[in-house]
Amino acid sequence: MGRIFYIAKRAYSILGSFPRLREKLNGICVEYHQTHENLNYEMASNGEGWLVETLAQQGLLNTVFDVGANQGEWTGRVLEINPKAMVHCFEICPPTFQKLSKNLAAKKDRATLNPFGLSDAPGEIKIKYSPNDDGKTSMFNVLLPLNVEIVDAKVIAGKDYCASNGIQSFDFLKIDVEGAEHLVLKGFGDILTPEKVPVIQFEYGLINIETKFLLKDSYAFFESRGYKVGKLLPNGVRFRAYRYEDEDFFGPNYVAASPQRATLLQQK
Repeated sequence: MGRIFYIAKRAYSILGSFPRLREKLNGICVEYHQTHENLNYEMASNGEGWLVETLAQQGLLNTVFDVGANQGEWTGRVLEINPKAMVHCFEICPPTFQKLSKNLAAKKDRATLNPFGLSDAPGEIKIKYSPNDDGKTSMFNVLLPLNVEIVDAKVIAGKDYCASNGIQSFDFLKIDVEGAEHLVLKGFGDILTPEKVPVIQFEYGLINIETKFLLKDSYAFFESRGYKVGKLLPNGVRFRAYRYEDEDFFGPNYVAASPQRATLLQQK
């Protein structure tokens, strides 16, 4: 490793006389690093598809919560790979919920569509909605296109939803709520244990700078409850202890899993 570092420093020094070439090489290296760290939002190639398919093949993807369901692409894929799956969808933004309902109209027997979000407490809140990109809807002022509308929305706590529906455990929790992940997690209370909810997929990225809930905090939350935590890669989850250098805000997806599920999902 020391020799590689020496060569890199030497190459950088030599390229000092060629600033345009040095910038081009730097761009290539940055692109390579981002690809290596799976800065990828495509379900088919970033590991999200691999994750649900792997669990479905083992009969471990039957009752699923999709928090931040957006227009239903992720839920649609889960229902496709496991015809027996039941998915509880939560979409906080009214205009996006209409699209979700239309897209999953033929699958409402297996998808419960809820026109509200999950948080740490019930209430009415204001959210920022971009008609140009439903996926950017957020409580926070970051990563938003210029065309933003303030929309009234409703939230409840996950533990209350489970109590109202007689749900004591479920197989998989997917959270994609543009920075409010920590509020969703808090709202489930004591339900979030490896025994009751063995796999949780959550987002992490630049928006965590705004929320001030860092990757370090996610690790602390999950590990205190007995979960293993790791980054989702195209062909597995890289479970390992938190390192400060992992606080890169690249994301996009991390997984918290029970020790048993972690063994199944560990990157080979």
